[in-house]
Amino acid sequence: MSRTTGTAGRAALALRVAVGVGHACRVVQGSPTPVLDAVLAVRQVGQAVVVGRSGTADAHTASAAVDTLHAASMVPVALVGGRLRGFAAAQVVLAVVLAVAEVAAVGRGRRA
Repeated sequence: MSRTTGTAGRAALALRVAVGVGHACRVVQGSPTPVLDAVLAVRQVGQAVVVGRSGTADAHTASAAVDTLHAASMVPVALVGGRLRGFAAAQVVLAVVLAVAEVAAVGRGRRA
């Protein structure tokens, strides 16, 4: 496994940290979903640290898989979630954007 230190990988990690910090800021500002925001803040920042320290294509791929599972788990909540509908819809969008960023960091997985 080779280390990935490309611009796309760094951008994906920076975006993930920004999302995590955004969730933490929502908690401090009195979010209507403080527990969810706190858990997601820790998960996003923790995931960025793990992927960043590993720095491998496999880590970015696993990170994209985690985001895809998160998006899939939020779809039913976005459809029937009542007061959580908007929060879940935003999570679907964020998770898809993050998964795409992680896949872009890996590219085709092979060097030409």
